[in-house]
Amino acid sequence: MQENKTYYLYVKGQKVEVSEEIYRAYVQPERKQRMREYRAKDSISVTSIEGLSEKGFEIEDESQDFVAALIESEEHSEELSKLHAAIEQLSERDRRVVQLYYFEGKTQQEIAVILGIAKSTMSELLPRILLRLKNFL
Repeated sequence: MQENKTYYLYVKGQKVEVSEEIYRAYVQPERKQRMREYRAKDSISVTSIEGLSEKGFEIEDESQDFVAALIESEEHSEELSKLHAAIEQLSERDRRVVQLYYFEGKTQQEIAVILGIAKSTMSELLPRILLRLKNFL
């Protein structure tokens, strides 16, 4: 059994009985508006940097720093590629010296022992290798 509900609207401060159809037609747009306002409160809005500054937010534009870092990274990567290509141009022994000295941190004395050469020969070898690398670059 369905209960008969009575619907009321206030018109100029007076309670007026209305049909369910009129009540829903009047209340539905109001509910939708409240729901839109509720959702808008929780949503993220996008604004410009200038708009944020006008609202009192301090904005630091780091985009130029990012671009500079990106360019620097690309230049560094390009230089590394050139260096690797130059190292590939060296003889096997010279590549080994570069590997041991610059990448593994061995001393000239340690490298001389590993390669079985005199320390004085090693002392002359390293500057020549560096000169060849500079010429390749």
